[in-house]
Amino acid sequence: MIIRFFKSSFFIQYFFIALIGFSLWTGAFLTPVFMPVPEGPVPLYGFIYGVLHDFPRLASLLAFILILFEAYGFTQIFSRHEIVQKNASLPALIFVVLMSLLPEMLTLNPVNLVLGLMIIIVHHLLIYYNKPDHLDRIFAAGFFTSIGGFIYVPFLIWFLFIIISFLVFRAGSWRAWLASFIGLITPYLYLFTWYFWWDELLVKIRAFLDFFGNLLVFPTTLPIYFWITTGFTALIGIWGFIRYQTRPHEKTVEVRAKTSILLWTLVFTAISYLFAGAMILYHILLAIPALTMILSVELSELKKTRPAEVILTFYYLIILANNLLIHHFFYP
Repeated sequence: MIIRFFKSSFFIQYFFIALIGFSLWTGAFLTPVFMPVPEGPVPLYGFIYGVLHDFPRLASLLAFILILFEAYGFTQIFSRHEIVQKNASLPALIFVVLMSLLPEMLTLNPVNLVLGLMIIIVHHLLIYYNKPDHLDRIFAAGFFTSIGGFIYVPFLIWFLFIIISFLVFRAGSWRAWLASFIGLITPYLYLFTWYFWWDELLVKIRAFLDFFGNLLVFPTTLPIYFWITTGFTALIGIWGFIRYQTRPHEKTVEVRAKTSILLWTLVFTAISYLFAGAMILYHILLAIPALTMILSVELSELKKTRPAEVILTFYYLIILANNLLIHHFFYP
């Protein structure tokens, strides 16, 4: 009944998605967590942090609104390109629940901010498949990847994601490769000019190089609720991935290529994970769009939905209890 209800896409479905999300974020609104401290040369996130870190409740409210918009954005992309069932709100529901996974995530952080840019990047790349002569799409993808680096430095590695899309789509002339690179360096040309003007260029370049030199530097311990919640999420994700890869799907060559691009986000989440550092708790959010796509496809094609709905309800209750209890005991 739950899955069937969210196979439609009307106001009532999105109202309940917002209501479910609000319930998972209740603890953050009552006792908000603080934004994570900027790590590395991230001028844009540093500015956002400087403005909002003294107003944690406002930061949590803005993060919740941002995630609702991101859920709608990814759902529209999936539907427009026929990656999931058209006119379904199920991807938005799954996205909102997964983005509420841990208490620390219930505020503005570098990763949920760059996910908004990922929507733009994926949108341009998927359109580029049908319009390979539109180099502005590739330039924009490189440009917004660079802007993402202003928020979360490991996101710069996702420039390789653009290159992989050329290979998967079997498109991309030397002009497209060059356009993507020009898009990537353009924001940094302006940024380095600013640093040069204020005589900070060498200091910032050294900080940038030092950041990428800290490979595999993670927090020494992670809370037990992190392992419990992410472990259960991993099991659900593995179930969906195995079903997705082993079951036949009636899709055109175009849809298979576009689906493959989204699956590559899992690979780049793992690669950039090496540089996550103190952001390790948040980094896993980069995999949420791909997991949303996989679970949406598999859940919508189930003939017997009752067992899956029981598991999803239990999963929701785990996250709800985790978020409320952790806030109560650890964020007095």
